[in-house]
Amino acid sequence: MVFLHAQGFNRRLWRPQFDALAGDFDLIAWDMRGYGDSSDPVEPYTMRDLAGDVAAVLDHAGVESAHVCGISMGGVVAQEFAGRYPTRVRRLILADTNPGHGNLPEAERGRRLTLREADAADPPATARRRCPEFFSPDVDPEVLAEAIAIMSEFHPRGYALGARALAESDERALLAGIDAPTLVIWGEQDVICSRAESEYLAAHVPNARLKVLPCGHMSNMEAPAAFNAALLEFLSAE
Repeated sequence: MVFLHAQGFNRRLWRPQFDALAGDFDLIAWDMRGYGDSSDPVEPYTMRDLAGDVAAVLDHAGVESAHVCGISMGGVVAQEFAGRYPTRVRRLILADTNPGHGNLPEAERGRRLTLREADAADPPATARRRCPEFFSPDVDPEVLAEAIAIMSEFHPRGYALGARALAESDERALLAGIDAPTLVIWGEQDVICSRAESEYLAAHVPNARLKVLPCGHMSNMEAPAAFNAALLEFLSAE
């Protein structure tokens, strides 16, 4: 099973899943270009490039196909990967995500990109300001503190170029070609990705269903027991 992290984070955000699922699956969590232990990109890249990176990770691990789980921006990468490499995806989990920002009006897309590029200048300050937005008001303070610590580590160049890739991405044309059974997860207090966006994914991926959890945007961190239970139920279903 492969886990793809959100913008601004790295593979460490999947610790609750590794703690719970390591006995059931062989688990892989990557660091996207310019995040965690991965080197900074030298030039702009696209979601198609990131999907190729996921394929390369699987090749390196000697894995032909896997369950793929992506959250937020990682969910956009997961859509691209499933659309480009359908035979390599057994089951697909798209958590608190959307088909990318390329379908937004140009002014809104530009506004969001400008904000994220400004955020790239100061990772710790950005993490302290933005992380509370990713959770419900009832989040465990220790979970919020862990998220701030993880996000404080992002690489400024990687974050800025990741924001550009997200701004230019539009996965809508690929959705109908996704063959894998798909679970769309949405936190009912998510103020980053809307229910309408999650419902769009569930409606346009052929074999998809929606699961709503009681939490905010970073559902895997805020509600790990419910998130993990949803994964296991989905992955064990006939």
